[in-house]
Amino acid sequence: MNTVQRIAKNTGVLGISQVITSILGFFLLICIARYLGEAGFGKYSFAVSFTALFIIFADLGISQLIIRELARNKELTDEYLTNVSVIKLLLSFLAFALIALTINLMDFPQDTTYAVYFFAVYMILTSFALTFRSIFQAYERMEYDAAVMVIEKIILIILVLFVLISGYGLIELAYAYVFAGIVAVVISIYIVLVKIAKPKPTINLLLWKMLIVGSIPFGLNALFGVLFFKIDTVMLSVFKDDAAVGIYNAAYVPLLALTGIISGMVVSALYPVMSRYFISSKDSLETFTVLSSKYMAIIGFPIGMGCFVLADRFIALFYLDQYSASIIAFQILALFIPIRLVSSITGTLLTSINKQILRTVSVGLSALFNIVLNAVMIPCLSYVGASIATVLSEVFLYFVFIYFINKHYKKLELYKHFIKPLVASLVMGGFVFYFIGVNLFLLILLAAFVYFMMLLLLRTFTQEDKDIFKQVVKRG
Repeated sequence: MNTVQRIAKNTGVLGISQVITSILGFFLLICIARYLGEAGFGKYSFAVSFTALFIIFADLGISQLIIRELARNKELTDEYLTNVSVIKLLLSFLAFALIALTINLMDFPQDTTYAVYFFAVYMILTSFALTFRSIFQAYERMEYDAAVMVIEKIILIILVLFVLISGYGLIELAYAYVFAGIVAVVISIYIVLVKIAKPKPTINLLLWKMLIVGSIPFGLNALFGVLFFKIDTVMLSVFKDDAAVGIYNAAYVPLLALTGIISGMVVSALYPVMSRYFISSKDSLETFTVLSSKYMAIIGFPIGMGCFVLADRFIALFYLDQYSASIIAFQILALFIPIRLVSSITGTLLTSINKQILRTVSVGLSALFNIVLNAVMIPCLSYVGASIATVLSEVFLYFVFIYFINKHYKKLELYKHFIKPLVASLVMGGFVFYFIGVNLFLLILLAAFVYFMMLLLLRTFTQEDKDIFKQVVKRG
């Protein structure tokens, strides 16, 4: 199996699992939002976002570091397995202590505080599972990663539906998450021990130092990333109320999940290969980056346009007669979709060429930019201001990534590959707007056809694209 085929296989495996888990997860989100209402969903969203701000201290970026290191040298796996597990256990106690201390200092209602406790436990369990899933990614065994994600999501949705149907509330909802987190950890450990490696029963303090120091750039990047994605929810809760948080997240979470699915399945497959190509074939690394960015733009622009034009119909489909106030936020946030997808590739490039510090700086500056914008806009514009701040911060992050890539690697003129997908998306958007009254699912199919035809008319696909497609489908 050649490299292109392996990437296609891994992307396909992750893609199928991501589609399954995203459908289940989205259905779960809709059920929670409908059942809890704006204020209750706001409390739920706050608890999840608040714990996410601190949970990075349970990992420090070690999971990302071991993907790169084990992809390059798999003989280190046994020793890493033991030492990383002990480090993560100690860090988890630290993370929970920070969460408990901070939430009590903020004087939130008792049910919100208890929900934060339980979601903190779930986040810690998820962090442990992520460590073992990182080993799957380093070995490019994405089928194991996919299995863990799907099983956890199925168990979670069964438990949450039981909680909601039985008339329970937010705390019982948190119990369901904790149980699903336990299952994910147990399954991940079992697969690693049976299929990949056995832990080497030795503690290596020098390795601890290397892991902790080496993971700091990844950890800071993850911390800034969480600030980038979650601080708006926390700030809305502080400046406004639970209802504003619920309205904003009803629009934001589906779009965030959608972009996360697409970028996650592609980046997970590309990251180990890009890291290896930085050592063995820098020309291939440049080619992968340019083409991946091009394809992300081809995917992102029509999705963003469709969500913008059909925002009211999507919100009505998702939440029935609730959350109509979320429509404007949904339209604004749809604009970040193509930018975020392309940025996932450029950010991964910086990590692959050992410039993770520059990626950390980029995300840190963007997080700070986002915090300032939210502080200015939320008091005046509430969830609309948070939506605008998110889009502007995404644009800022993209340009910072490009600046560092051009300065410290190569000048990649990625924007040249965005023009044709943008034009095709605008034509598609006009088509959708003109036929806005057509059945939604039929309209989406017709819009996809119009978009693809426009791509062909604009000669978007080159001979290189055709050659790659032939490699993907080639047998042997």
